[in-house]
Amino acid sequence: MRVIAARPEYQITVEYEKNRLFYQNFGQMQQAVSLPDYLEDWTRALSEVRPGFSILSDMQVVNQCNQALLTIFQAVEQMIVARGVSMVAEVHVPGLSTRRGCDGVTTAQAMPVRHFLTVWEAVQFLDDVGVEPALVPVHAAVLR
Repeated sequence: MRVIAARPEYQITVEYEKNRLFYQNFGQMQQAVSLPDYLEDWTRALSEVRPGFSILSDMQVVNQCNQALLTIFQAVEQMIVARGVSMVAEVHVPGLSTRRGCDGVTTAQAMPVRHFLTVWEAVQFLDDVGVEPALVPVHAAVLR
């Protein structure tokens, strides 16, 4: 894995072998009023993956964020969709409002998102669906 961005509010890493980005929010995101490097960090991260990539998004810590940041989150989502994301696996803690906040962003662009309670479940899911069609042996493709 290679770290693309490590900020007080979030971290983005890339796993080249799996064509996957890992995004994690930290507690400081709850008080953030601006994210000056967010678009640039995502632009750099998206340049490191091929179309058909997946994202593992760990949203367990943040249960709210500044609504003024919604525009920047939606702009990043548009970039993610345009780059060709195949699936986003979001991890949320049951009972926290993180999922509702994320749904407010992701429903705008119809990004393919599945929700999980643990990072392990999300990784397993992405690993199971993460085989790119061009890399699937012919006999395996027929069985699906």
